[in-house]
Amino acid sequence: MTNPAQSVSRALVLGGGGVTGIAWEVGVLAGLSSRGIDWSKAASVIGTSAGSFVGTAVASGYDLERLFAAQLVPDDNEVDVKASESTMAAWWDALAQGGDDPRKVGAAMGRISKADPEPVPRATRRRVVESRLVATDWPASLKVTAIDADTGELRVFDQHSGVPLIDAVSASGAVPGVWPLERFQGRSWVDGGMVSTANARQAAGHDRIVVLAPMPAGYGRIPGAAEDAEFLAERAEVCLVAPDEASVEAIGPNPYDPQRREAAARAGRTQGEALAGKISTLW
Repeated sequence: MTNPAQSVSRALVLGGGGVTGIAWEVGVLAGLSSRGIDWSKAASVIGTSAGSFVGTAVASGYDLERLFAAQLVPDDNEVDVKASESTMAAWWDALAQGGDDPRKVGAAMGRISKADPEPVPRATRRRVVESRLVATDWPASLKVTAIDADTGELRVFDQHSGVPLIDAVSASGAVPGVWPLERFQGRSWVDGGMVSTANARQAAGHDRIVVLAPMPAGYGRIPGAAEDAEFLAERAEVCLVAPDEASVEAIGPNPYDPQRREAAARAGRTQGEALAGKISTLW
């Protein structure tokens, strides 16, 4: 006889949000883990942009307390970058061009990256990526999103995609106008979060889903994390976690500011610990 508990499929979705989003997600997950939440139960860990770095750690079984501690000290490999006013204006133009069609939005975002393919040196970006990654081999449960810069199509990479993990994660976080365009498999790739910051709908088919979304709002006419959670909740138990008031203040206005890592991580941990009862009931 099959044990019903063993047939439950769980997914952890980790959205984008820059270096502060990484720190906040690590804090939330570490806080929940300290209260007994076992993330190894996740059959799928779906990471977008910042979430792809954190997802690599979770899916690899990396020590979250160690990762949390790393957020509390400066990292000389991090780079203080910021989206310029012209870049943000270009993003909004892309959203207007694409309307409610994710592929059109993605292709417009791709054009922004192709017009400025190396806003910082590629070697600098690779150093940042390497310093954030805690593993080089694909974990079995990890899925990483990126957008084809030409077609605008969202692609989900995993251990069977034939792409090195570092390349997939670099592509997932290749924010147009902020980080360099990524190229492999004869294609160009941009940040998987430029259409949907969490891509939570990729978790469809799982029974229990936890979504961490440092940036929960929708873009233009593209649904946000709340709408995605409602969609998933039609067939699954879903919990959406977005930054509370204290976390929003800790994260600050620029998600790419490494000086905010410690504050974001600590606020995330406090928030995670407070949510332990709710998450435990679902997970």
